[in-house]
Amino acid sequence: MMMKSSLKLLGGAIVAGSIATASAVSAQDLPATNFKVIGPWSNSTTWLLNIEPFWNEHMPEASNGKVTADLTSMTEMGLKGPEIFRLIKIGVADIGTTVTGYASGEVPELDGMDLSGVNLTIDDLRKSVEAFQPRMREIMMNRVGVRPLAIWPTVLQGIWCAVPISGIEDLKGKKVRVFATTQSDFMEAVGATPVTMAFSEVVPAMQRKVIECAVTGTLSGNLAKWPEVATHMYPLAMGWSLWMATANEKSWQAKPAAVREFTQKQHKEVLEAKAWKIADEGSMEGLWCSTGDSRCTWGEEQKVTRYNRTHVPVTKEDSAKLAKMVQDVALPKFAERCGAECTKTWNETIGAALDLKAAPK
Repeated sequence: MMMKSSLKLLGGAIVAGSIATASAVSAQDLPATNFKVIGPWSNSTTWLLNIEPFWNEHMPEASNGKVTADLTSMTEMGLKGPEIFRLIKIGVADIGTTVTGYASGEVPELDGMDLSGVNLTIDDLRKSVEAFQPRMREIMMNRVGVRPLAIWPTVLQGIWCAVPISGIEDLKGKKVRVFATTQSDFMEAVGATPVTMAFSEVVPAMQRKVIECAVTGTLSGNLAKWPEVATHMYPLAMGWSLWMATANEKSWQAKPAAVREFTQKQHKEVLEAKAWKIADEGSMEGLWCSTGDSRCTWGEEQKVTRYNRTHVPVTKEDSAKLAKMVQDVALPKFAERCGAECTKTWNETIGAALDLKAAPK
């Protein structure tokens, strides 16, 4: 899946690599504009490596100080994530970011881009997202009531446990934190109890033994210090945790056209592009750096801490079980939730791209 280069992710290096693609609009021609932005949790990968440097460093630099933001994290606001689309729709902020899976209960189509066990590689995920982009934009604008600006993955989502496990079978009987409906389907199928819980609540919940395991990214868990509580990292493909940046439509249209063009371009060509590269490289770096693997090359510059937790390898047997569960659980359950028309669209877009077919049992 991966890499060998060391990304220059932080500080001036982020800005230097991206100003060249700033915009067809000259920065000198931009009117001074300030956005009110809600970002992710302050200990998340997306905040530390993407959103915070994007708004606080890149956007002011690329616009010669013309486009700025009052950026607040979900942590500061005491938010859990699922409410972001609603807050943006009613105008609490101009722009907000959240995990698409958090809205899957209200908008089941959003799960379809990142079903557990379906996108085994970053290339598979890119195919899924690209295939569904037109329909996703229509849903967000017309049904959810917000304007999508960008969509990107975090990293490969695996299973972190504070108790010993050796594979899929050991999840049976355990309480496992999930954040998407498709992950709940998987955990129920293996005999685990899915527990919906905000990212920021996981470490204390593990400490109090409210849960034994939790799903998040290999890098995300490291940046949030999960290995200080979790002892085992099992990189079974539970998805990629897609994030979406959306704007309040009324506020967006009130901004000068040049600012809208500039801001949209920066989201696509800078924020999105860097996030996809981090997802590709960071997936293995997060695993290696958390489990004492000598291949770990990331460190302080990327906010990574080196740990020596247990890497639980995904065996051929576990991969075969996962593939069977995709056919027997993930796809049928998604089809049941999504309905006939939605399933037809999925089969014509994502299904066609990945050579899969969804149908209810």
